[in-house]
Order: sequence, then C-alpha cells, then structure tokens
Amino acid sequence: MEVEDIDEIDINQMKDKEIVIPGEVLSEDLTNFTPGRGTTKQGNKIISLFVGLKVIRKNYINVIPLRGIYTPTEGDKVIGVIIDKNPVKWKLDINARNFGILKPSNTVARTQKFRKGRPDRAYETTQKFSVGDVLIVKITQADRLHHPELTTQGKYLGKRHSGKLIEIPPPKIPRIIGRKGSMINLLKKMTNCNIFVAQNGRIWIQGDNFENEMLLIDTIHKIETEAHTSGLTERIKDFIINEKTRRGIN
Repeated sequence: MEVEDIDEIDINQMKDKEIVIPGEVLSEDLTNFTPGRGTTKQGNKIISLFVGLKVIRKNYINVIPLRGIYTPTEGDKVIGVIIDKNPVKWKLDINARNFGILKPSNTVARTQKFRKGRPDRAYETTQKFSVGDVLIVKITQADRLHHPELTTQGKYLGKRHSGKLIEIPPPKIPRIIGRKGSMINLLKKMTNCNIFVAQNGRIWIQGDNFENEMLLIDTIHKIETEAHTSGLTERIKDFIINEKTRRGIN
C-alpha cells in the first residue's frame, strides 16, 4: 500500500486539530479516502492506531502520534546505530520497539574498476560495519510480527564517518522540516550545516565548525520545545541571528 508522505505537514497550519484514540473509526468512506500513516483498514473502515492528531492530506487520512517511539514503515529512511553483528546480519537500534536487521546482501556496493585511467569492469563488494557505527538506512520490509529489514543501497544511504547525531520525539520531526521544507532550509542556510532529518526522530548534522554545529543543536531543541506554537519559523530566524551575535559567530 502506498502511504502519503506527511513530512511537509505543518501542524500549526491545520484548521482542525482533532485528537483521536487507538481503535477510533476515522472514516467509512474508502472511495474518497485512503489509510495513511498511523492508521489501518478494517473492513470498510479506517481505524486509528495511536493517540494523536487526525490529519487529512490529499485523500490520505493520517494520525500523527502525540507521544511514543517510532513505528517502522516500508520506504522510510531512518538513522540506525549498530548494536550487534554476526556473519549473517547486523542489528541496528532504529528507535523502534524492535531492532532492525541489515543483511550483507542489502549492503552490496557496485564499484567501477579502472585500468590505465579507463574503466575496466564493475565488481560488487559487501560493505563492512562495526558496532557503534551510525548508518542512514531505508526500511524495505516492516510488519508487527518481524524485525524491520533494512538496506544501505540508495542515494544518501550508508555509514556516516563524522558529524553529530541528536534525537527528538518522532512526532516533532515534521516541525523540524516545516511546510514544504521551509524550516530545514532555513536551518541549513543560517548555520551552514548539512542536515539529514530521519523519520525515526534522529537528526544527523555536520557543520564547517564546532560553533555552528552547537548553534544548530540548540536551535533544533528550541523547535522541539516550541513545536506546538504558531509563528515559529520567524521566531527561529530571530533566535539564530541573536545567538550568532551573542556567541560571536560570523
């Protein structure tokens, strides 16, 4: 089932903020509406899986959890930390109820071999990871009965060799991104940092200096604290400007 992407939803822009509970019927109209994140289909009904905010985006009905850990969804890009390994798989903490599984076959990288400056042939190598490594991975399979399966094959996926990792509640992630990416673009531009915001509540950052990285971390935590308020983007812009002056950051 295709699931509508709710990363760009700005909670404060919603006119109606309806709180729903697990098991609540959200709609019985499957002709005009489709189950989205945080929901399931039972017969001809769309049911909430969480305590959260009901959000209708296009024809998708979503529920944004108010609290809780991340619920793995196929296709999500998340940040995981390797907690165990053996010859047949790595186990990753992905901030979910169950750890994720990364198999060597899902880490194969295709490399071009050169001879005298010209391409010779391509060959495949299995990437090597160690306990404690931070990886950006994509969820390929997820259900309630099995551990989520992961892959590092894809754009922007794989091991992060430097930078800093922070964590906020997953329901606050849409506020870090902002409407149509407005907030995250502001953060990147004003702090001169690279940012990868994952749907499991983890954020990887890398700046050109320690001061900018710490400013970004403090700003993200301010957004986390004030995520429920309106006018946040302009307030964050003013906060960064004032903090740069106070900290002597150019």
